[in-house]
Amino acid sequence: MTLIATPRRTFCALVATTASLLAVAVHAHTATPEAPAAPQVQVAATTAPRYAAADIERAFSFMDANKDGRVSREEAAGFRNVAKHFSAADTDQDHALSLEEFESAMNRPKTP
Repeated sequence: MTLIATPRRTFCALVATTASLLAVAVHAHTATPEAPAAPQVQVAATTAPRYAAADIERAFSFMDANKDGRVSREEAAGFRNVAKHFSAADTDQDHALSLEEFESAMNRPKTP
């Protein structure tokens, strides 16, 4: 028996093939779960410091002209950004920056 391609037979074959492909596509779509949304990156409070401790100590030592272990407002005056933020960095309000206050201020996250 020889099959003769008639328009009706061609149409039925096309419909059957399309239906099969759609069934496979639907099954594949429902079989694989959607990928979860990418998590938003949040900066944690435990992020690495912006400056290494050795760099902080070197800069502090450079500013501490009289080598008393503290940077006074006068010593900080020669360093524009340190002088600008001196009051905020001087957390104990003793009019001098300790190494710990300086390190804390330098590694504090920037505010927009």
